[in-house]
Amino acid sequence: MVRHHHSLGKEGAVTGVLGGMMVAVWFLILDLLTGRPLHTPSVLGQVILFGNTSPVTDRIVIGGVIGYTLIHLAVFIAMGLFITELVHLAVKSPLFRFGLLMLFVVFQLFFYGFTYVFFVATRELFPWWEVLVADTLAVVVMVTYLWRKHPSLKRALAHEALGA
Repeated sequence: MVRHHHSLGKEGAVTGVLGGMMVAVWFLILDLLTGRPLHTPSVLGQVILFGNTSPVTDRIVIGGVIGYTLIHLAVFIAMGLFITELVHLAVKSPLFRFGLLMLFVVFQLFFYGFTYVFFVATRELFPWWEVLVADTLAVVVMVTYLWRKHPSLKRALAHEALGA
């Protein structure tokens, strides 16, 4: 039997960066289509970092872009570490396989609710479907990466999916 060594730190960081980059690329594409590159991180940086409830939308605020990008990646790396740890545990335990499923559902609902409730200043600027697509793309790329890295998870799911 071949044993694979999986580094939580490396895998978690890669998982998080992949998810964060997917979201960033999605919003960059949307910004480019409207002729306003970097508009999204500029606005979010102004709202989240500077507490500006009326963000500047006619120009890019570089400090907002840089600050928001750093926070965005840090949050995704933290999420990547958490999800990767759950995957490592799910290989061994059906309880954690169920936890991964619940995490996906709760994260989707929480993230959309969080952005809707706490970011009133950006609600009109970023329609719900843009946020939902970004979140879904991040989940797909993160799950795909971890699925390929952990063939033992595939075997565990085939043997005993969610503890049935």
